[in-house]
Amino acid sequence: MGLRNIHLLFIALAVALCVAFGVWCVWMYGDQGRWGYLAGGGLSFAAALGLMGYGNWFLNTRKGMPNP
Repeated sequence: MGLRNIHLLFIALAVALCVAFGVWCVWMYGDQGRWGYLAGGGLSFAAALGLMGYGNWFLNTRKGMPNP
């Protein structure tokens, strides 16, 4: 597994972690009604979208490069 694939794996894991944390925050907001949880969930989902954009950019810029 090359360095490019490991980098993409870490990006995918970070996206999954952000989404899971966002879901937990929204769940806690529904349970306790505190606005901090909703803000945390929104920021977490925004971070997941940013990471997906970065992963897409990374794939497009490294397409022609060899993967040893």
